[in-house]
Amino acid sequence: MEDEEKNNNEVTSPIEQNTESTTEQPQLPVKITSESKIVVYFKNAGGAQPLKQKKFKIQANVSFQNVIDKLRGQLKLKSSESLFLFINQVFQPSPDEILGELYKCFSHNDQLIINYSLQMAWG
Repeated sequence: MEDEEKNNNEVTSPIEQNTESTTEQPQLPVKITSESKIVVYFKNAGGAQPLKQKKFKIQANVSFQNVIDKLRGQLKLKSSESLFLFINQVFQPSPDEILGELYKCFSHNDQLIINYSLQMAWG
């Protein structure tokens, strides 16, 4: 049994040492509180204009609807114009999703990537 434990430690030790700079990522979502701010990176697609500032720190406890509203303001869109937001080019979250929960599940390199488009691009 002790030999198995030594072998397990030997196998995992080099991995932990090699990925020392990225070992915090799995721990960060656990530490997210309602007062935390998370980094959100916006990527344009489907003819949408790029933002001058692409990264924002946003409160973790806000709803995704809040993010939609703020992005609409940044893009100066009329209420009649469509805006589609996707997490990691995969799915559209419900407007009532909490940003911190999305971050816990889908963050990459300590940021939540949100793709936006003026037309349906994925899904």
